[in-house]
Amino acid sequence: MSHTNRAPAEATSVATPRSRVNTPLLIVVGALALCALLFWPTSQEIVDLWGDTVRRRYTHGWAVLAVTLGLLWRDRHRLATVQLQPPRWGWLLLAAGSLAWLVGYNSGLLALTTLLMPLLALTATWAAGGWTLARVAAFPLLFLYFALPLWELLNPPLQMLTAVVNLWLTRLAGIPVIMDDNVIHIPAGWFEVAGGCSGLHFFIVALAIAALHGQVDRDDARSRAMLLALAGGLAMLTNWIRVFVTIMAGHLTNMQHYLVTVDHYYFGWVLFAIVLVGYVFLAGHLPRRARAERPAGPAPATGSSARVGAAVALAIAALAAGPAWSLVQPRGSAVAAAPPPVVAGWSGPESSLGDWRPVFANADEELLVEYFSDAAGAVAVYRAVYRSQRQNKELRGFGNTVVGVHYRELEAEALEARAGSGAVPVVERRIEGRDGQLRLVWSLFAVAGEPTPMRPRDQVAYGVRSLFGAPPASVVALSAECKPDCDRARSALQAIAADALPALLSVPRAEVE
Repeated sequence: MSHTNRAPAEATSVATPRSRVNTPLLIVVGALALCALLFWPTSQEIVDLWGDTVRRRYTHGWAVLAVTLGLLWRDRHRLATVQLQPPRWGWLLLAAGSLAWLVGYNSGLLALTTLLMPLLALTATWAAGGWTLARVAAFPLLFLYFALPLWELLNPPLQMLTAVVNLWLTRLAGIPVIMDDNVIHIPAGWFEVAGGCSGLHFFIVALAIAALHGQVDRDDARSRAMLLALAGGLAMLTNWIRVFVTIMAGHLTNMQHYLVTVDHYYFGWVLFAIVLVGYVFLAGHLPRRARAERPAGPAPATGSSARVGAAVALAIAALAAGPAWSLVQPRGSAVAAAPPPVVAGWSGPESSLGDWRPVFANADEELLVEYFSDAAGAVAVYRAVYRSQRQNKELRGFGNTVVGVHYRELEAEALEARAGSGAVPVVERRIEGRDGQLRLVWSLFAVAGEPTPMRPRDQVAYGVRSLFGAPPASVVALSAECKPDCDRARSALQAIAADALPALLSVPRAEVE
């Protein structure tokens, strides 16, 4: 005799499919496939994310996609009985979502474009088949979020929590320990609880397993919340044990253990597999209930074939609105790059031979020159211009930096610099080279010559503007060595900024084609 702690669900019957052609299933799978095809730049970014073996946070992505398709296939008979009732104006919302994708794409906002993908597929399903179809397909489609980078917001708190917990575990083990920021110092050496040590990957996978568990068993909302809490807690515990064992291994072997010198990532997955057995055991003893099914009422009238066909056609056209607009949106023609300005009282500009070299990938224009003054010394000037932006070609792209690869940032603060007859906001950074030499860097962003902080909302505003024009986006940075000190470097930057910044911000605007 078998025993279960789950309350039985009310028996329901599943109707036999109406025809051999499962139109609702085709609509859902078609919406997913069409999104992947039409928004192929984002699809490529997602594939790259799933194959990233350096950060290794979303390498489970292909498994998540397989689960989505498997759930849709499992529910194919249920989908076949759905009464198709497409909304009359659903295509309008879908077109707006498609244009929102284009705004994110033009802004270079990878997070926005990737996070829109499952929503666009679900909205297309709703626009073509109606609310009931969207409700049935919602979980499989939204399950894709377990393979997309919205979870990055949780990385800093998980990282901090891991560091604090291991500080106390190390103290409880009797090891002298102090913590500086996220660096744990023990007598044998030190361990940095970096971003990759947060356990985010374990956390995402654990939540995905719990969510799938609740869906397969058709649990109610309370039961699903318990499963998610249990899985999330065990995932964090797994990571804490992983880090603590690594610290203990370093302490006992004078930092020579395999977990310290080579790798402790896969060790974490071994622990995760063991803890997963505990999850299955504990989940089996939770007081879970199945979701109550509402008694079926009279079936609404199914939309006519002509209406459904028209809704599908309009949904396809609306989904293609963003990519189609990208083909006809105004673009700037190529123009000659603006030369570096001549600054009164300074010799130059001359090519910079120093090791301070900012990185802005795939910029349309770049210059790096140096100016000299007997009184102020040398000042390096950098400018990069993007005539258009997209993913992997963006002003605020991942890896872009005014600090450069040969320096590290020590501190930063906002201040105002004189520029012509006015003032502009700049960010001052104090950076340190590999030889210990200090430099100051002043930098600012601009769109169409107007300074902007280029926060996410500013990037979205840029994306909206780019639908109707081709505003150039640029970064300007000035740098001077702290010789004999940083006060003199700051004076040198201010002296050249007053005359050079207005010309550096003025980027010739290309004619719109």
